[in-house]
Amino acid sequence: MPKVTLRVFGALATVLGQKEAEIEGSLLKDAIESLSKEFGDKFKTKIIDDEGNLRRHIRVYINGKDVRFLKQLDSPLKVGDKVLILPAVVGG
Repeated sequence: MPKVTLRVFGALATVLGQKEAEIEGSLLKDAIESLSKEFGDKFKTKIIDDEGNLRRHIRVYINGKDVRFLKQLDSPLKVGDKVLILPAVVGG
């Protein structure tokens, strides 16, 4: 399986205990599952809803491309890809 670099910010970094990790997975959903096994399901529940989709307030980018315009969780990963997961920032 390809190894990719994952970067997270905000509350997600707190859950992982770090801002960056090397992960494996052929698809984005495989990489998230791998992270869940390593860091616990709390991370997965922060970004995946009960129907198995990305939560509305989470943005995921692979090499700068928003996965909403790719194949969502079925977006393929290859060696050296950079995955960025951002929680939405709100306020007023």
